[in-house]
Amino acid sequence: MYFQHILGNNSIKTVLIKEVSSNKIPHAQLFNGAKGAGQLPMALAFVMYVFCRDKKKDDSCGKCANCIKMLKLIHPDLHFFFPTKGAKYSSKDYFLELQKMVKQNPYLDRDDWYKNQKISSNGGIKVRDAKIINKIINLKAYEGTYKVFIIWLPETMNLITSNKLLKHIEEPSQNTLFIFISENSETLLPTIISRLQTKTFKQIETVEILTTLKQKYPELESGFVEKIINENQNNYNNILKKIDGQINEEKIHNDFINWIRLCFLAKNKKSIPDLILWCENVSKTDKNLQLEFLKVSTTIIRHAFLLNYSPSINLYPKIQHPNFNMKNFANYLTKNNIYKICTLLDNSYDYLSRHANSKILFLDLSFALGKLLNK
Repeated sequence: MYFQHILGNNSIKTVLIKEVSSNKIPHAQLFNGAKGAGQLPMALAFVMYVFCRDKKKDDSCGKCANCIKMLKLIHPDLHFFFPTKGAKYSSKDYFLELQKMVKQNPYLDRDDWYKNQKISSNGGIKVRDAKIINKIINLKAYEGTYKVFIIWLPETMNLITSNKLLKHIEEPSQNTLFIFISENSETLLPTIISRLQTKTFKQIETVEILTTLKQKYPELESGFVEKIINENQNNYNNILKKIDGQINEEKIHNDFINWIRLCFLAKNKKSIPDLILWCENVSKTDKNLQLEFLKVSTTIIRHAFLLNYSPSINLYPKIQHPNFNMKNFANYLTKNNIYKICTLLDNSYDYLSRHANSKILFLDLSFALGKLLNK
């Protein structure tokens, strides 16, 4: 990756370039921020600039042997560690698959990787990975000046893995760099965070995304592109997936409408069998789709609640359905139940991401939500 191809966060880009030019590169950094903000592509551009043998003032040359290998993600001094499934495997066993996905879309996130690998109950960065790092870290760099370890999604490390890495972060080997790339650094051990220099990434500005998408998709109308940017809250990865048709929001919205009606009617015992059937069906879908459904449902409910206070607010996502009216739905969301409803949904998302039984979770959530809506 080149710095010039990275969208947004120009202040971080400037700092990284200055660190390299002044030869004052922190040995351990944390690139933290929301999904779709570009932490991973920025890290790749930074590493390429570190390895480049003929650096320009503000970017890599792209022509030297190190740059060419970085563009192909085959540089021998770059080591990736990331969540995998199964206790018997490490990141090295799955690197070719991640390499392919990153080359196709460097803005990919945890959901994309988990969905691709069908990771569910035991995904994470393993102790086996930490042991591999222990072996590599004492070796000399092959071609670059530095050995670079990119720890993608470090929040998936367990306590044992974290403690094994802690020593290397506290007492780094010469010419060794660690880059932790996180979507949720709050779950990292405080002892690790305290030893990392944190760079916080902001969501990419609308104007910058719009300019890039107009160049990439000249056939799309500006109004349509702006609508997608706003609907996806400047998450560049989701914007790309939406344009490419990988996210079917209409189906999620229809599922939400059917579900919320069944929840509301749960007080009528005759509708309970339909609700149970709905929960059974959703429990059979991919876990990442279930998480996406909860995330979109939370967004819809929060935005609907705001209509009670700002009727003219420009809401996203917008639901186009002949039998659903957002303003009418907002009447059931009050200051007395909104906090409990949002807490229910947030907790359910958290439990599901920790591999709770989805059928039981959705059924329990549905009954609780139905009671709150009928209050």
